[in-house]
Amino acid sequence: MPMPACPNCKASVDSPERVYKVVVEPSADERGIIKRDIGMYRCPRCDTTFPRVLGRVHYLLVAEAEFNRMQKEISDKTAKADELGTAIEALKRDKDQREEALAKQLRESVLASLESQIRQLDKSVRQLEAERERLKSEIEE
Repeated sequence: MPMPACPNCKASVDSPERVYKVVVEPSADERGIIKRDIGMYRCPRCDTTFPRVLGRVHYLLVAEAEFNRMQKEISDKTAKADELGTAIEALKRDKDQREEALAKQLRESVLASLESQIRQLDKSVRQLEAERERLKSEIEE
């Protein structure tokens, strides 16, 4: 925030002499109140005193029934968010279990396929050995 300048002689003023907290009531078309921090500055050159707004906070006014309804809605939504969080965790665990089961099933399927290929190869080897033996005996005759 830039240092304020004197409205009379335009000299910079370092710090306020005093700070007041002021609550401003809303106008007819506004809702809520505004709390302002007003600093009172004194010019070191011309001794003029002037105010500057240092900060403001806007507070919205609501009826007690509306406030209670909003608090209930917040607690309901918080409870729903907690339920959804629990459901998400359960779904994550279920997903992990399903992925693990599918991976196990895939490994078993691949293993069964490889075992079947081994049996086929063993059968082919036995047939080739039998053929070799037959050919050997024909050559020897």
